[in-house]
Amino acid sequence: MLSHESIDAAILADEFALHQVFDNLISNAIKFSPKWSKVVVRMVRHLSESGEAKVRIEIQDEGPGLTEQDKLKLFSKFARLSAKPTGQESSTGLGLSIVKRLVEAMGGQVWCESEHGKGATFIVEFMEAVD
Repeated sequence: MLSHESIDAAILADEFALHQVFDNLISNAIKFSPKWSKVVVRMVRHLSESGEAKVRIEIQDEGPGLTEQDKLKLFSKFARLSAKPTGQESSTGLGLSIVKRLVEAMGGQVWCESEHGKGATFIVEFMEAVD
């Protein structure tokens, strides 16, 4: 099941690149989660330590999570992680490296928080656009 929690916020980013980023992250969350599990896309606003307005988009799954070794390889080209897609889909190992490149090119940051056996949350963060 895919659910979302959104807010009314704007960021300065390329629409096509954002579509690629979230298509990859959401499809990965679905691909690596067991059937009938929940994938949540959450959007939140917060202030950085320096007081800058940020918009954070989190994609949280109920998959196998990442080992410490997997975390070291995350976002690298052709990285093969220990988790396997639940539907035996194929994986090139390029998706997350492309995500990182696109997000950083738009001035954002991307990272993952995960505990092995307890799912993963991929987080993309951008400066909030001010009117």
